[in-house]
Amino acid sequence: MSLTRIILLLCAATLVLACGGDEETVEIEGGELTFQAEGEGVRISGEKEGVGAISGQFGENAEIPDGFPEDVPIYPDAKVVGSMVAGGGGMVTLQSGDDVGTVTAFYRENLAKEGWSLASEMDLGDQRVLAVQKEGRNGAVQISREGSDTNILITIGMGD
Repeated sequence: MSLTRIILLLCAATLVLACGGDEETVEIEGGELTFQAEGEGVRISGEKEGVGAISGQFGENAEIPDGFPEDVPIYPDAKVVGSMVAGGGGMVTLQSGDDVGTVTAFYRENLAKEGWSLASEMDLGDQRVLAVQKEGRNGAVQISREGSDTNILITIGMGD
């Protein structure tokens, strides 16, 4: 199941939960996902054949997921707004008040300190993308400005 499909299911479940439900289970090909309301957020859990366990959190209770690689730096004082782990990969979304250039410099420096090599970098003005590699794993850090917030999306293939 693609991350896009999971996000679409998350949006649909969020609408159902926003209309008064506490929990919604959605059948997916080869498994199912359960969406549970948690205050101003949603917790996702489930399993898919060929992928294994799927878990995530979005909203006020989001946190770095268990098993997220410790060699991937988390921006200091950033707020976790979403996370997901599925099929040997992970994703974390953070928000900071710092500007895109400051956040980009942090990731360039600290990923290198953790042994990640920069495969490519794209500068799109108010958005930067760092593609990184380490020991057979690939990842990306996307940094973009939205209003007064800088959004940081980290995606990492966690390997075996």
